Amino acid sequence: MHFVNPLFLIGLVAIAIPILVHLFNFRRYKKIYFSNVEQLQQLQTETKRQSRLREMLILAARILAVVFLVLAFAQPFIPSSQQAVRKGGNAVSVYLDNSFSMGNTHSNGTLLEEGKQKAREIARAYKPSDRFQLLTNAMTGSQFRWVSRDEFLLMIDEVELSPSSWILSDVLDRQYDFMTTAPAVNRELYVVSDFQRSGVQWDQLPTDTMVHTTFVPLEASQMGNIYIDSLALNAPVYRRGSTVQAEVWLSNTGTEVVEKVPIRLFLDGKERALASSDLQPGQRQLVPLHFTIDGTGVMQGRIETTDYPITFDDQLFFTLNISDQIEVLCINGASDNTYLHRLFDGDSVVHYQVVPERNVDFNSLSDYHFIILNELTTFSTGLAQALQPFVEMGGSLLVIPAEQSQVEAYNQSLVFFHAPQLGSWSKQEVKANQANTSSAHYSHVFDGRNDRIELPTIQQHYKLNSGGNTLRETLISMANGDDYLTLSSYGSGKVFLFSAPLRSEYTDFVQQALFVPTLYNMALYSRPLGPIYHILNSTNPIPLMGRYTVGDGLTKMRALDTTQELIPDLRVVANRTFLVPHNDLLNAGAYGLYREGHLMEGLSFNYSRAESQMEFFAKGEIADAIKDYQLGNNEVLRHADKPLDEMIRRQHEGTPLWRWCVMLALLMLLAEILLIRFMKH
Repeated sequence: MHFVNPLFLIGLVAIAIPILVHLFNFRRYKKIYFSNVEQLQQLQTETKRQSRLREMLILAARILAVVFLVLAFAQPFIPSSQQAVRKGGNAVSVYLDNSFSMGNTHSNGTLLEEGKQKAREIARAYKPSDRFQLLTNAMTGSQFRWVSRDEFLLMIDEVELSPSSWILSDVLDRQYDFMTTAPAVNRELYVVSDFQRSGVQWDQLPTDTMVHTTFVPLEASQMGNIYIDSLALNAPVYRRGSTVQAEVWLSNTGTEVVEKVPIRLFLDGKERALASSDLQPGQRQLVPLHFTIDGTGVMQGRIETTDYPITFDDQLFFTLNISDQIEVLCINGASDNTYLHRLFDGDSVVHYQVVPERNVDFNSLSDYHFIILNELTTFSTGLAQALQPFVEMGGSLLVIPAEQSQVEAYNQSLVFFHAPQLGSWSKQEVKANQANTSSAHYSHVFDGRNDRIELPTIQQHYKLNSGGNTLRETLISMANGDDYLTLSSYGSGKVFLFSAPLRSEYTDFVQQALFVPTLYNMALYSRPLGPIYHILNSTNPIPLMGRYTVGDGLTKMRALDTTQELIPDLRVVANRTFLVPHNDLLNAGAYGLYREGHLMEGLSFNYSRAESQMEFFAKGEIADAIKDYQLGNNEVLRHADKPLDEMIRRQHEGTPLWRWCVMLALLMLLAEILLIRFMKH
């Protein structure tokens, strides 16, 4: 047994007071004479014994009353077996999980409200002079500071559900780093959460021997949830009039079969597709939806389903940026190519421009989507270096060598793009024997049997050699094993290479049906599609379709269905503009980038689906994990349904006994009164 105020034990000398009163009892007895006391002798003996017993009991009651009263002031307690009492102040950090799963219902309301009450109880367990920190999923810089207890309680009242969710290991990493600034000897960390399984990886949790960590689990209901997992559009390009298949992944985390779950697709506010699906327990199912693009510019869409009570993941927003035209630049060598003119010039989708090689403006190359190098005598390294960022950021490049090309200069430039090298010139006539119809380049071109495709004959060509870093896909091959057309990927773009000029004296390919889809798809697929949606709170830079002037304040980002507006953080890397997110967006939905009031392009943001799996760790599982993974100075409160302030005091200060001492002191005084009153005779 230990005492909070051991100096009060000096008061035990007050025990002498009732003892002295008992010893110096100055009560005088009066003598009465009787003629015969034979019968009184026995009565006198019995009365004296009873009186002595009564006086001894009264003395004991008085002594014990004094003892218990002194002990009450000394505040005895039984030390906790879990933690020794340490002198000095306390630095208390509380992580309050406010992710969407904390909106789960509970007998006392939502889990978030219960968590806020637990945080208040934790604060009441410490002294007003201690320092506190409240951390939520917002992870703002203002939360990484020490505050007083009163300010801490005010901050708790302002906590609301947030779309942000963090892995527990990341939370503890940040907290342990911050706890190094603790202005006190004792460092206490509390994690108040529902401990959703998707957010906890026990083998990755950090530990800190200088910080005592306590897990406060909240009992969440294990419930099923139907939600839209993800969306992909099965289309190589988005253009007006094309039909697109939306591949919607729908998930059921419940334990029961759900029938006829509705799925709706909206585009620019109009319903374009409707389907329904039956989901087995735990099933993730693909639901196809088909719709037609009937416009250009920015088209905002969303997928919807119906589920209750978890609704944050019942919508998924997406954006289509439909380009009016594809910018194509043909850089000619000695002569123009009439076949390319016939294919592209006058097309409503393609804006075709031709310049001679001596008039190329290197600074304007990033304005195009598809660039053709048509029979240049030399492919200089200066031109190659200017084309590198263009291809790397998603542009497409077609190289058509001339018969009299400077092979060495070509190869020095082709190596930049990991493309094949030009070898010797062959005048042997060779028939093409195969077109790679399984390539994504020929997507949606061939239906049914492909063995009837008319393949070209090549009269003269270069042999294409592979170097050490060559990355190529053969699109058309010849019977002698040489390649006629190859595709090399570089960055986000593509480099196509023919082994011969596209003229009738070198090949009949320009007169065949395969020529049109082969060349047209190069232009059609040259515009980067980009992601159709992004995840809120992701820190990855987002590539934008257009180019913007950085730092002028004229470009703004605005929600299309609310008045929320902000100035985006734009960065330019290699002539490509990126949007850097900073957790400025709070709600999922459709957004637009505006330049001087004009909508330039659209963006869609969705909540992370990490919170959609409504599965949680129980208290016993958390305790077992702490033991199994040897998580050091961590523990779990198994009785989180009891007031935390009392539990924390018992853990840190031991079991207090002063209340029992006060009760016993009062009981002894009552016993004294009863002895005096009822033992007179």
